[in-house]
Amino acid sequence: MTVINETAGIALKGEIEQMAARVFEHEALRNEFYDRWTTRSLSAEEVRAFAVEYLSRTIRTSEMVALSVVNTADRTARVECVKNLYSEYGGGNPKKVHLTLLEDFLEDLLTRVSGRPVTIDELYGEPPLPSTRSFSSGQLELFSADDQRVVQGALLAQEWLAYSMMVRLYEGVRNYKHCYHSEEDFHEHCEYFYIHIGEAEKEHRIQAVESASQVCADPTDLSRVRAGFDGFLDLTVEYWRGVAARMREAGDLARGLENRAHAAAVPAARLR
Repeated sequence: MTVINETAGIALKGEIEQMAARVFEHEALRNEFYDRWTTRSLSAEEVRAFAVEYLSRTIRTSEMVALSVVNTADRTARVECVKNLYSEYGGGNPKKVHLTLLEDFLEDLLTRVSGRPVTIDELYGEPPLPSTRSFSSGQLELFSADDQRVVQGALLAQEWLAYSMMVRLYEGVRNYKHCYHSEEDFHEHCEYFYIHIGEAEKEHRIQAVESASQVCADPTDLSRVRAGFDGFLDLTVEYWRGVAARMREAGDLARGLENRAHAAAVPAARLR
């Protein structure tokens, strides 16, 4: 096992942080999906389209973090990855596992906006888009790479995108506060976001920089980290493009059905 020199890794830490900060101006965060999600209340069909794709994307997040542990040789870097994984699994509390909190949130939100009970099994039963499947397969390839530097680059991108993604998703969810009985009711059902925005993703970003630093001793190492980082960003861009397109189609279909129903109702009303 090759262990990267700790001092050399720390010397490149500033460059790794600069690389990570690129996500804030990248299409992975500045895109049509976030514009739609954060600026308006969408139809139940559009929210469902998002939920199916996001659930399919997120179900493997903890597995990818686990792979980052397995496929990273540096022991210190592994420690940082393990901290991340422990957080993903609720710090040892099964009820606080991040995927469990997401399932509970999506089931509740869709039930409210749809006006009927919606189960998480329904969402799991809907096939995701090819672009979402491509994201998942590409993500697996990056996190299973036999080069620990590529793995750490992918993890760096995943964790630095995650905090900003959670902030934007939460801002969009606020458009549905009218579906809840009170402010308290709304906030009680948003634990998935508060865990991430409050501490988890902030810590994950720090841990990702630390673990990437541990596998960087020179510019060649840094370029391999960048390859994993850029690869994850590219996958994310295509994923959100697909989600936005599916939501547009779902919204257009819902509006078309609504318009036809309205058109049919007008003559009937005149006859009365």
